[in-house]
Amino acid sequence: MTKPTSPFPSLKRRLACLIYECLLILALMLVPSALFTWLKAEIGASFWLDKLLQLTLLGVLFAYFGLSWVRGGQTVAMKAWRLKLEMADGRPLGWPQAVLRFMVTLLLLIGVPVVAYLGMGRSDPYTARLALLWALVPFLWSYFDPQGQALHDRLCGMRLKRMPKAKADAAPVNPD
Repeated sequence: MTKPTSPFPSLKRRLACLIYECLLILALMLVPSALFTWLKAEIGASFWLDKLLQLTLLGVLFAYFGLSWVRGGQTVAMKAWRLKLEMADGRPLGWPQAVLRFMVTLLLLIGVPVVAYLGMGRSDPYTARLALLWALVPFLWSYFDPQGQALHDRLCGMRLKRMPKAKADAAPVNPD
């Protein structure tokens, strides 16, 4: 007898997917970063050029995630780990929902830890570590959520679903 599996991914699977996603994002960020490094060498560094780089990186990130979520509900890493993002009622995401998830996730994973770091006083050597722990809260939330959903998905009215393994195609028939 096989034990029934949940349609929702485990925290372990989510974090493995997140690590893979981080590797893909780093590779994706290399192109605009290299372009701006060259540009800084040619025209000189400036405050506005740094801000333009930050906006470009944010735009590239949103383009990757937004397009992936709206066109099939899966990023490259999510496909590899057989995860799919959808609305809580099973509908696919549209652009407004993709923007909402991107902003809420950004706020929870970057904004809250930064505010915590700044609020705790930077003189303590453990402050940065404690602030980074706040980035785990959205994922640890899944232990308390009835469907195992992360905090950012719950807040956005979305869910991450585990996809079944693809069945192997039948062996090709030899016509001879």
